[in-house]
Amino acid sequence: MKVQFAVDCISLAKGIELANQIRDYIEIIELGEEFIAKYGHMAIREFKQEFPEKKILADIKIMDSGYKVGLPCLEAGADIITVCARAKEKTIAEAIRACRETGKECFVDLVAVPDYSEIVDMINRLKPDYVCAHLSGDDSRDGQAETTRRLEAMMDEIKKCKFDAKLVLSGAIKVENIPAIKRCNPYHVIIGRAIKEAEDPVEVAKTFYEA
Repeated sequence: MKVQFAVDCISLAKGIELANQIRDYIEIIELGEEFIAKYGHMAIREFKQEFPEKKILADIKIMDSGYKVGLPCLEAGADIITVCARAKEKTIAEAIRACRETGKECFVDLVAVPDYSEIVDMINRLKPDYVCAHLSGDDSRDGQAETTRRLEAMMDEIKKCKFDAKLVLSGAIKVENIPAIKRCNPYHVIIGRAIKEAEDPVEVAKTFYEA
């Protein structure tokens, strides 16, 4: 399975070190919103220079000014930017326009969308490259049993929706979630904590990659 490694809540040096360790098992390196808030566009440039063969995703979760906020990240070297599905349709369209003009990709994040089915038509009309079912960080801190229940409910819901964009899954995903993920058949998955907190990050990344 294709793997996106989420770099967040760690130092720039640690992020580069971890990404290098698992380099053979990841296709996309995500720089999270907290990470970009701390290090800015410099982090995008650093990671693109260090990992030229990987797609770099700037997880800026745009909610307004889609073109003006997204374009500088793309110019700094990001291959993909994220915009929230709960933003105005015009904002999503403007983020996609920035990507189309630069030959890059746009990723619509469904975090906090209460009913995916209500926005399928709009998202399909706008034609982003990716759509991501995302269990928020705040919803993944109530214990593993509750997190797993929420993840599986999220996956059950997204399976009912016919999005045209490539499907991505995100949100405290662990190795034990792999069987449920495979039933959902996403284009790729986002893994952060499971790798960052592992005793053997390489083994975890490899497990997802080979699943």
